[in-house]
Amino acid sequence: DDETMEAVTVAKIGSSDDLVVGEQVVAIGNALGYGQSVTTGIVSAKNRRMNSESGTFQTDDEENRQGLNPGNSGGALLNMDGEVVGINSAKLASTEVEGMGYAIAISDVEEVLEQMMNEEPREQLADGEHGVLGITGSTVSEEGIQMYGIPEGVYVAEVTEGGAAEEAGIVANSVITEFDGKSISSINQLLERLTYYAPGEEVEVTMLVRDGNEYKEETVTVTLMEDPNAEQKKAENEENSGEDENLVE
Repeated sequence: DDETMEAVTVAKIGSSDDLVVGEQVVAIGNALGYGQSVTTGIVSAKNRRMNSESGTFQTDDEENRQGLNPGNSGGALLNMDGEVVGINSAKLASTEVEGMGYAIAISDVEEVLEQMMNEEPREQLADGEHGVLGITGSTVSEEGIQMYGIPEGVYVAEVTEGGAAEEAGIVANSVITEFDGKSISSINQLLERLTYYAPGEEVEVTMLVRDGNEYKEETVTVTLMEDPNAEQKKAENEENSGEDENLVE
């Protein structure tokens, strides 16, 4: 009702860097899917790693040692001033330990949240309707990163002659790390991002180019081109769409 809406305020972003071990926090979420839940906890450690997730801090409920439960993930972790200091992410429980909860430090995601809030909404385009870069690439493997010092991103194995990438100056053996200002860590991520951009759109692509024993960062503006197989893919989309309509009927 109006009285409740007038009492609702937007939560402020706090500083996860200023949190200290022993400080009390509150986790808000939807535990077990039963509806809104609120649980208190204690910061028992900072900068712990879980499943390769860095920059997390551990929270441990002071009452029943179960500060986070399924459904809390993605919810806010607040300090005693009501400021958001983390995003609840995971819980570790076993016969040896119970109630080891983890949250992503808000300082690690604040820039990403800012980008998401200010990002222009885009509609995903069907296969054959979105633009293409004109490269053959693959995800840089963990082995490549650790043993050969190749940066994380998409390794460009080949550049299509006369394609959008070649015209923009993207070269083979470079590593694409950003697309339109967003970090790229895998080929699937790059392909998914491309589905939101039409042929003819200009997009900034950041890549790392080998320069002796090091990599030099370069940013180029790419004018995306139409998929060479666009007509075939559009026809397949229409055919599949017709099959779906028949199934509905």
